[in-house]
Amino acid sequence: MRSTRLYIDMEKIKANISEIKQYIPSNTEIMPIVKCNGYGTHLNKFIEVISQFKYIGVALVDEGIILRESGYKGNIFVLYPPTKEELDDIQEHDLFFNGCDIEMLEYFNEKTDKSLTIHIEIETGMGRTGVSIKDVHSYTKRLKKLRNIKVDGVYSHLSSSSSDMEFSKQQIDKFKDVLEIFDNESVSYNYVHIFNSGAIFNFKDPMFNMVRIGILIYGYFPNNRFKKLINLYPSMVLKSKISFVKELDIGDTVGYNQNFIAKRKSVVATIPFGFGDGFIGLEARELYNPYVIINGLKCKIIGICMDNMMIDVTDISNVKTGDEVIIFDNEQLTVEEVAEWCNGICNYEIISSISDRIPRVFN
Repeated sequence: MRSTRLYIDMEKIKANISEIKQYIPSNTEIMPIVKCNGYGTHLNKFIEVISQFKYIGVALVDEGIILRESGYKGNIFVLYPPTKEELDDIQEHDLFFNGCDIEMLEYFNEKTDKSLTIHIEIETGMGRTGVSIKDVHSYTKRLKKLRNIKVDGVYSHLSSSSSDMEFSKQQIDKFKDVLEIFDNESVSYNYVHIFNSGAIFNFKDPMFNMVRIGILIYGYFPNNRFKKLINLYPSMVLKSKISFVKELDIGDTVGYNQNFIAKRKSVVATIPFGFGDGFIGLEARELYNPYVIINGLKCKIIGICMDNMMIDVTDISNVKTGDEVIIFDNEQLTVEEVAEWCNGICNYEIISSISDRIPRVFN
């Protein structure tokens, strides 16, 4: 019954999927990324929507289990290497996983007689996980000895696909070099994927036969310049209601460390949304001037706590408890604007940071 709620329009997500399908070549498999509860949308629970896809990508084995138990029957790929303790869960729920850790694969191969399916990640510049290019030959030699390991795909991750074309091109070239090594050494696989939401707009190269799409599905762009290339619909709106209204005298303070000191008689409204609910990097300072929308007007955020924000509503008449507050709605106040206040982070960091303390309302 909490008054702060995240409204998610599943029809817009469906429309985004249709638009993306028209943009991607028909012979290229789309792997939707639904990690972090579908970037906060809980798309991973809407099996009737995602069952149209042969592959779904998640970050964690636990996320794969939730997806499988929710009824998804297709292939679930875990993007990052698992731990030894997760072998039983991988087998029980038939999960594909990142097989870049050859020692882990050797351990799994000894511990089971069942076939395990992997996609091999190649490290080309992200610096996170993946087989180093200098280790590819030794990796391949050891991999061929593992009778219970089946290779379904080879992939990498572009670090700057929407911002640094030169570096991305270097990553793609490195990736192609490794594919050539695998072909020369008779490593067979079905799928090749390196393109993500940003890359599909920036490169004329063939997309190989699989792309991983995350933020676009939810209606947001990795870079605003892509908006003219495809018609997408932002799917999330975050609203709250004023929970308390108070008057301040000159010199009264608001927030930790007296973040705000009233220079005039003021009226301050409290809304039940704080650091514990998301936007951890939000700065309520003059440099950023973050605001919310109340009664159609911009109202400055002057204080933030774990569970609440305090808003200066001095210049708005008839403000009262229960009035609607727009934290973002993609029209009057966009996710991208909020991201800029949070030290210039990305829009997907904003939507995926919204805590499960915030109830979801699905349209």
